[in-house]
Amino acid sequence: MFILHHYGMSPFSEKIRLMLGYAGVPWQSLASPEMPPRPNIDPLSGGYRRIPIGQLGADIFCDSRVISAEIARLSGKPSLDPANGSDWVQEYAARLEGEVFWAAVLSMSPGIAIRQLLRNVGIWKTLRFIKDRAGVSRNARVKLPSAQQARAIFTAHLEDLEQRVVSDFLAGDLPSHLDFAAYHPLWFQQVVGETPLPADLRLLARWYRRMSAFGHGQDVPITRRDAFAAARDNAPRPLAASHTQDALIGSAVTVSPADYALDGVQGTLVGSSAERWIVARETPEFGLLHVHFPRAGFEVRATAGG
Repeated sequence: MFILHHYGMSPFSEKIRLMLGYAGVPWQSLASPEMPPRPNIDPLSGGYRRIPIGQLGADIFCDSRVISAEIARLSGKPSLDPANGSDWVQEYAARLEGEVFWAAVLSMSPGIAIRQLLRNVGIWKTLRFIKDRAGVSRNARVKLPSAQQARAIFTAHLEDLEQRVVSDFLAGDLPSHLDFAAYHPLWFQQVVGETPLPADLRLLARWYRRMSAFGHGQDVPITRRDAFAAARDNAPRPLAASHTQDALIGSAVTVSPADYALDGVQGTLVGSSAERWIVARETPEFGLLHVHFPRAGFEVRATAGG
């Protein structure tokens, strides 16, 4: 069964939780700490620091785009796979999950953010969280907007989105990856940031309610021991022959995000396609694991001496 490593306040986790609800994919839920170290997933992923992370046995899926593609495959709903969108859909989704996401986060009231953290994780973890995220922002390769700029960006985005939701969904008659990419920044602002949508954006409010109604589906809470057993007791799924043609196949590599939270995962490159990299990690506790990353937004470099 599909395992999701996530935490409640994570906007990208909400994107995936809602997608699982819409897709009708049964899933197992393993709550993760809000910041590293994450003992429930670090031994499996090799130190990738973002959340959420998906898991099917010994296959570990990093980044919500790869997880979306897996949900599309499991549910038989190809519109949920980011790679199946047209060029404008993919470009708009990238903006939603980049500029708009950061605008939603950075325009949130600091007082509300701290109150939410204190309510959910307590004072000491709140202090650690603030320090952790300050380090992420400081080392980011992307230029982040000021709070004032973020508010202007997000306000303009809401007005633009109101013009786009004239139909039931953004890219057709059925929900697609684009709808879930558009949903989670609004969810973060409303649920975590306690900032309702402007009253005059009626079409947007209707679309948001329609999306929210999908819920999270059937999830079963599990323990770290359960997730580790799933990895230990299964082998990675076979790789398609077409995914083993890259010149770096068989090389020791490090895969890292290209924008922020830059911690890399080391292993042997065993798979490469137009959409993803697959890195093998041989571990003493679980045996062979395959860790999947999207190509977009990530970089692969050969490890010296590999």
